[in-house]
Amino acid sequence: MIVADLTIWSAALRGRDRAFESLFTALYQRGELTAPGVVFAQLLAEHEEANDTARLRLWTMGAPPVDEPRAAFMAIGDLAGHLAGQGLHLGLADAAALVLCLREDWPLWSYNPRFDEVARRIPQLRRYQPTGL
Repeated sequence: MIVADLTIWSAALRGRDRAFESLFTALYQRGELTAPGVVFAQLLAEHEEANDTARLRLWTMGAPPVDEPRAAFMAIGDLAGHLAGQGLHLGLADAAALVLCLREDWPLWSYNPRFDEVARRIPQLRRYQPTGL
């Protein structure tokens, strides 16, 4: 399973390029692409166009569900606070994606450059970095 963050789902809405669209669509259709619920919630809150909202709702309902126990939210806050104390600030949706990846040992797909620094500080974080994009 690959966890896609806000930057990936947003890029899919914008139609980044053919190679990206082809890969995104293939991963999604095979059920290999997901995200924590808060990622979809933030995307829905930030996109106002009806077409975007309809696609986001479809993706939200069609992505494989993730296990989000109550304790996960404490881990999200703890990790985000720990990183912020080191000068590395992540939003809660990004922190949720990070915690999910660490907990499940799934790779994170992101265009957010902050995750490069996170990966240097947390070597257990695996990144999904497809070639040719």
